[in-house]
Amino acid sequence: MAQSCYNGRQSDMSESYIYDNLEEYLKLGQTVLSPTMYLGAGLQPYWMREATYVPVDEEAAALSQEDMQRLVESVTTPEQRATLDEQGALDFIADSPSVGKYHLYLYAQEEGYLLVTLSLHVDSYLQQGLDCKCSDIHLPSACAPSWRRHGLLQPMWEGAPTLTREDAECLVNSFLGAKEWARLREVGDVDFAYQNEHGRYRASVVSQRLGYDICYRIINSKILTMEDINLPKEYVVPLTRFTNGLILVTGAVGSGKSTTLASIIDFINGDRKDHIITLEDPIETVFPCRECQVNQREVHKHTESFGRALRAALREDPDVIMVGEMRNLETISLALSAAETGHLVLGTLHTGSAARTIDRILDAFPVEERDHIRVMVSESLRGVFSQQLVPKKDGSGRVMALELLVNTAAIANCIREGKTFMIPGLIQTGKSQGMRLMDDSLQELYKQGLISALECRMRATDSATMSKFLAANPEH
Repeated sequence: MAQSCYNGRQSDMSESYIYDNLEEYLKLGQTVLSPTMYLGAGLQPYWMREATYVPVDEEAAALSQEDMQRLVESVTTPEQRATLDEQGALDFIADSPSVGKYHLYLYAQEEGYLLVTLSLHVDSYLQQGLDCKCSDIHLPSACAPSWRRHGLLQPMWEGAPTLTREDAECLVNSFLGAKEWARLREVGDVDFAYQNEHGRYRASVVSQRLGYDICYRIINSKILTMEDINLPKEYVVPLTRFTNGLILVTGAVGSGKSTTLASIIDFINGDRKDHIITLEDPIETVFPCRECQVNQREVHKHTESFGRALRAALREDPDVIMVGEMRNLETISLALSAAETGHLVLGTLHTGSAARTIDRILDAFPVEERDHIRVMVSESLRGVFSQQLVPKKDGSGRVMALELLVNTAAIANCIREGKTFMIPGLIQTGKSQGMRLMDDSLQELYKQGLISALECRMRATDSATMSKFLAANPEH
């Protein structure tokens, strides 16, 4: 613990947290990666922990007017103090030898100065997101720092200041490397994996009208198992043991597709003795080699594109290939070819149901090729997981609602004949093989008391049938 002083003298207390200069408070906040310090006359020193201002210690001494005067003098010039006293407020970006750049807000009040610091290093905000189990962190120009928690986007703390254009640029500078900066300046946006000692994140920086916009997806450092995310293991495991074919995980952005893929790949990694290649943009979950040999490649870092990486993968003797996103005709075509020629391929699509997933694949191809592609899909498809993350009724988090299609002879025949509209009915009658519709999953979660009637109604595919179900099963 750093030696403390009170008004320049060592305190009788073991630690009073009263310092003569602001640098000591900045270093103190850095020990817990707090994004802000709140220092005012008559108040104990406060910092931000888990989205709440709390005293740095319950027994910390209160700052006096003289303490605040010294703190202000330690970071301002006489001219700045004159402006502060004349206008009542002053803010500027300062640089600390120990923590780097920060935004300093000063207010002149009758009871004494008030001083607030705002960190301009991304790690402070990421730590808050980790502490509060958030999925995403947003640091945009002209808005307050915010996060997505349990599916809802909200400010990180009440009264959080608006980030200026200069703040956002300092935040970008705090973590972007030379290669990423070059790409950002060249094309206006950059996506890559960022890692610090506390975790891994999928980072995105874009240039927009008001400045830079930074967004992070927090990657779970622990690979969740099928049991952890409530995948029906008895039906999923047989799909993972095919030596060839295509398994698709679909859903909207933020629906947990990467987590589901990671749990399946992790199971294969411990269940088979094969060669796994993952193609991602960027690499999210890091898979250590267990029973399998695992190679992970990142688009724009290790290869130019998914298509190029897929072509190269076929020459590397793989058994399992994971494609992070099947974005275009080239990637979809290569993935189908790989699945047909003796590889198990796992990929993702942004579609909302199993039937729409089949249509999405077919619609990617020119009309004259679709008869041939329907045959390829009918023979190579193993299963489709279509999922949503639904907020829990008690507000404690989110739970996965899953639609599962397993390719049977009847499903394959529908695909070959272009009758994908019949697929939901076949899923409904295929429950013995593990198949289920999204509405069935929502109803099951509702009956378990995990989600509300409103969420059921909003997310239902067949709203009329869901309304009847809810009328017969009123919410308690």
